[in-house]
Amino acid sequence: MIFNSVVFGIFFTLVFYLYWIFFKNNIRLRNIFFILVSYLFYGWWDWRFLSLIIISSFVDFIVGEKIHSTTNKKNRKLYLLASLIVNLGFLGFFKYFNFFVDSLVTSFSAIGVELHSSTLNIILPVGISFYTFQTLSYTLDIYYKKIKPTKDIFAFFAFVSFFPQLVAGPIERASNLLPQFHEIKKIDYFKIRSGLILMLWGFFKKIVIADRLAIYVDGAYGNIGQATGLTALIAVLFFAFQLYLDFSAYSDIAIGCARTLGFKLSLNFNRPYLSQSFSDFWKRWHISLSSWFKDYLYIPLGGNKVNQTKLYRNIIIVFVLSGLWHGASWNFVIWGLLNGLFVLLLDKFIILKKKTPASKIINSIVITSCWALSLIFFRAQTFNDALQMFGNLFKPSTLSLYDFGLAKQEFKIALWLVAVFIFYEILIEKNKDIFNSLLSKHFIVRWSFYVAMVICILLIGSYGVGLNDSNFIYFQF
Repeated sequence: MIFNSVVFGIFFTLVFYLYWIFFKNNIRLRNIFFILVSYLFYGWWDWRFLSLIIISSFVDFIVGEKIHSTTNKKNRKLYLLASLIVNLGFLGFFKYFNFFVDSLVTSFSAIGVELHSSTLNIILPVGISFYTFQTLSYTLDIYYKKIKPTKDIFAFFAFVSFFPQLVAGPIERASNLLPQFHEIKKIDYFKIRSGLILMLWGFFKKIVIADRLAIYVDGAYGNIGQATGLTALIAVLFFAFQLYLDFSAYSDIAIGCARTLGFKLSLNFNRPYLSQSFSDFWKRWHISLSSWFKDYLYIPLGGNKVNQTKLYRNIIIVFVLSGLWHGASWNFVIWGLLNGLFVLLLDKFIILKKKTPASKIINSIVITSCWALSLIFFRAQTFNDALQMFGNLFKPSTLSLYDFGLAKQEFKIALWLVAVFIFYEILIEKNKDIFNSLLSKHFIVRWSFYVAMVICILLIGSYGVGLNDSNFIYFQF
């Protein structure tokens, strides 16, 4: 079940009213209700993979209590190891088994040793990378004595499977989300309205802008031999905005959906294309994942409290594994490595003590441009396709800008939408309470905005013409 579907609209409406009418005053029944509807939400795609979520939940609920109840360091490590083996074992098998087998065969072939192996037809469970990291953070935080385990199994299962953020985040920490499943929720009409507006804004970003850009990007990457010069450059830049708009749209819808139900999810994006350094970028982009790697990998490796050589090692390890988290492909590994190198090498040249408006603009353009170029490895299907796209940037254009799925008028609309969105981001950077200020306006102003947004989504949204896939990009991770 995906957010931008009629099925989800019906599902969410029923969940919203059933929850507030029948379950808001009984914590246990409320949590059981959320477990059931969340399993329905996930199982709508493939019910068989619910077993993975259930097993991970059971294991980490038990392991969390065991780690907390023993003082023996060796036993604590063994219990944590059990959690790591189960969770990373599932992730490794379903996501990386074929990748490692193919890589092993290729490596031996390079030295003249032929290995014969057959890979399995393994289906990648939707959202496995997200909920695996979420449930792992629970046992890790207990191990590091940051939190105490919950004794309420229903609250824990609801925390792991909470449907708004189950499939594509934000990746929540138990310290933030789990206590909310122990609280009685009261109807807050202001939060409900703000949540619905945030959902509406997410749908607008996804359906009107991101999916429109996707048509051009799919056309260019699906016909790489013809996407040269300016057309290739436009495809690279369009994908940078498509990815951001698509993923942040999912986060907006998830956060807004949870807010209407009385829950607060973490901020996942904070205007990354206005960053002033690559380090700053990764504090603004996919915040829940970046902070996860920082807390559970970078800091345990020593963080920045080590000598320079180990510091560089730590940063490269984090970025390479972050790339691998995104997909079982060497393209993602290279993408992660490139961004690690950006942090290590380019930040030294663009971080200035004295910043002027002009230098800030230049910094943002440089950072976004380098990021967009690195995304060629993220978007291309193969390593050779990525290299070809890089080469195409330096070749003269052979086709018109309007030969890749977007007619002239649609292409102009796409450009205007991107420009307006950039302007909107700049305004938000100056005034972070723009949505709250809208909620305080006269009802005529509010409803004029609501109606205008709905009309835009219905009339100028992309609904399949030239669109290969309307799923959210991060569903594949």
